[in-house]
Amino acid sequence: MNTDSSVTGPVAALWLTVAILAGGYARTRNRSAWNWFILTLFLGPIAAFMLVTWPPLPNPGPGESQRSASVPDGGSSD
Repeated sequence: MNTDSSVTGPVAALWLTVAILAGGYARTRNRSAWNWFILTLFLGPIAAFMLVTWPPLPNPGPGESQRSASVPDGGSSD
């Protein structure tokens, strides 16, 4: 198989650029930038399309982290 480097380089640069932009956009939708960056590196425009079409996650309340907002409290209500 003969690959033309005049095409491979720009396509790889575009793919990486889309992954970086998806990671940045994920932060505006309360999602993990690193997870979406990696996902977009592997799936490319499909992952970017999913990120754009899925609704954003709700904002955590004040003083709560993203993880603690989704974990139910295991304590009793004394």
